[in-house]
Parts: sequence; structure tokens; C-alpha cells
Amino acid sequence: MIESVLTNVVCTSLQMRSKVEEFREHVPLVRTLFNPGMRDRHWQQVSEVVGFDLRPDDDTCLSHLIEMNLETHTAQFEGISEAASKEFSLEKALAKMKDEWQPVRSRMHILQAVLTKRLTCF
Repeated sequence: MIESVLTNVVCTSLQMRSKVEEFREHVPLVRTLFNPGMRDRHWQQVSEVVGFDLRPDDDTCLSHLIEMNLETHTAQFEGISEAASKEFSLEKALAKMKDEWQPVRSRMHILQAVLTKRLTCF
């Protein structure tokens, strides 16, 4: 009985290892196409690479992308994804700067109103 349990454990662990190794082959595709920085302009570039419209939706899943044999384009996708990541970082930095400067801009409007009122009084 212990031998049977051990055999099942070994078989299960070998199956899991095989599935992990199989998934590992697809990690570059996952890393590039599931990048949160990808915008419509980047998906347009991806679509141009593959020769058909490829845009994610709620039904997009890895197995569907694998069936489309997209791994042949991974190198091109990586360039697009890298640019998307850099642009995304810049977008976040710009949004942060705008938020940080908003109180200053509000004070400037108040100061401008006060100065304008004082100048018109003379």
C-alpha cells in the first residue's frame, strides 16, 4: 500500500514537473503580451507583426494565443513590450508630477487673482 501511494506521488510530481517545463516555454510570450503597459497603439504594432488584428478582450487566454503559434514573433513582441513598459513608466511619472504640482497650481491661481484685484484697484 505504501508503495502504491509513493508511486502515485512520484507520478503526480513528474506530471507537474512536465507541465511546469511546458509552461516555461511560453513565459516570454506571457511576459510580452500580458504587459500592463500595452496600449492600443502597441496592439496595433503587434497586429502588424502577425498580419491580423490581435487585441485582447475578456476572452483572451494563453492557450488561445499558443494555438495561434505566436511564439515565432516573440522577439518582435519583446521590442514592442519593452517600449510599452518604458512609456507606461513615463505616463505614471507624469501623472505623479501632475498630482504633486496641483496644489501649487491652485495657489498660483489664487495668487494671480489677488494680484489682479490689487492691480485693478490702483
